[in-house]
Amino acid sequence: MKFVDLSAYTGKTKNKNSIQFYSQSIKDASLQIIELEKELRNAIKRQEFELYLQPIVNLEQNAIHKAEALIRWNHPEKGLILPMQFIPEAEKSELINVIGHWVIKSACEIVKKLSDKGYKIKISINLSPSQVIEENLFSFIHNCIREYKIEPDLLEFEVTEGVLVNDYAIAERLLSKIRAIGMSVSVDDFGTGYSSLAYLKKLPLDFVKIDQSFVKDIVIDDNDKAIVRAVIAMAHNLNLGVTAEGVETNEQLKFLKKNACNSVQGFLYSRPVKFDIFLDLIKNVY
Repeated sequence: MKFVDLSAYTGKTKNKNSIQFYSQSIKDASLQIIELEKELRNAIKRQEFELYLQPIVNLEQNAIHKAEALIRWNHPEKGLILPMQFIPEAEKSELINVIGHWVIKSACEIVKKLSDKGYKIKISINLSPSQVIEENLFSFIHNCIREYKIEPDLLEFEVTEGVLVNDYAIAERLLSKIRAIGMSVSVDDFGTGYSSLAYLKKLPLDFVKIDQSFVKDIVIDDNDKAIVRAVIAMAHNLNLGVTAEGVETNEQLKFLKKNACNSVQGFLYSRPVKFDIFLDLIKNVY
C-alpha cells in the first residue's frame, strides 16, 4: 500500500491523467522530498532564511528605485542554498505558504528600515501559484503593512504568466485588492509561458518584466531585438512600465535605453546582495 501511495503521489505531481508504476527511483525521490521538508521546517524554526536584494535601476533617473527580494537559505552544513533548489519542493506542500509569509513580513521590515533612513525604495516580492490562491493572503499582507507602519506603495508583487492564465478569476480578485490600497503588480518572465494578451488588457497590472532569455542575445539576435521592441511598445501603449531582467553588458543597456525601456535589473549593476551591501549601493546610486 505504501508503494501504491508513492506511485499515486508521483503521478499527481507529473500529470493527473497518467499511469505511474512503482520503482526504486520513486522511493529514493520520495525519501529526498521527505528529508527536504523536514529540513525546511527546521530552517523556519531556526531562522535560517535570509532576503537578498537585487537593485532595479530607473533608466530615466539613473537611480535605484526598486529592488527584488530574493530568498536564500543559509544551511548550517550545506552553506548558501538558492531558491531553485528548494522552492519547487516547498510548492508541493503547505510549506510554500509559510515561507511566503516569512518573505512578505521580512520585505516589509526592509521597507521600514529603508524608510527610516530616508530611502523611498519599492521592494518587489514574488508570489508563487500556491500563494495566489491562498484564502487569507491579502489579509496577511495588509496586517504586515499596519504592523510595520509602512506606505503600501513601497511594495510590489510579481506574478508569473502561468498564475494569470490558470487562476485568472482568483488572481484578478487578489491583484485588484492589492492595487486598491496602493501596491503595484508586475508580470514576471513575460513571454516565456502561455502568454495571453487578454490578461494584459483586463487585469490590474502596472509593469511587465522582460525575461532575461530575450535580453541575453539582444545585441546579436535580430529576433530578440524585435521581440523586446514589440514588448516595450505594446506595454507602453497599455500604460504599463517595462523592466528588462538579466542585463549584463553596456551594449544591452544601450539598446534598452534607445528603445525606451523604463528600468533594468542585472549583474551590470549588481548581483543580489545582503541588506548592508544594498545600503552601500543606494548611497552611491540612489
